[in-house]
Amino acid sequence: MTASARSFASFEAAFAKAFEEEISGETFFAALAETEPAPRRAALWHKLAVIENRTDAALRGFATEFGVSPADETAVQLSGRAEAADWQALPFLEVMAIMDRDYPAYVVEFTNLLDRAPEAAKPAAQLLIDHEIAIIAMARAELSGKEDPAAPLDAYLARLAGAADGL
Repeated sequence: MTASARSFASFEAAFAKAFEEEISGETFFAALAETEPAPRRAALWHKLAVIENRTDAALRGFATEFGVSPADETAVQLSGRAEAADWQALPFLEVMAIMDRDYPAYVVEFTNLLDRAPEAAKPAAQLLIDHEIAIIAMARAELSGKEDPAAPLDAYLARLAGAADGL
């Protein structure tokens, strides 16, 4: 079943959920990297964990400003690892297909977040959109077999490094 974009009562509620999912996303992708036997695929999972980590770090200032934090950050991190355990049983290309199919819902959610964001938070919302687009592009490149799947991830990380001073 294809994922649908969720709706939230407020900008703060949507941002809080997105921020929490960046935290769990890091441990989710790190767990996939740790158990992936194919080095190239493990490197992709690791790069995704780095993206989640750096996106989380870039969002922390906004989270503090909006008074947003997970109730229990350790529990959120553990939930990422637990979710990864379910995904580890799936063939790699099936996971890529799921990401290609379902992750566009996050782009819709984050676009809605951008539309509701106060001016000062628009860069954070755009960051969330951009990182999902990079992940989807990675999955599509992997599925096509014609492009380097790491390229969109590397491009996002380079943009993030360049924009870090502006966040």
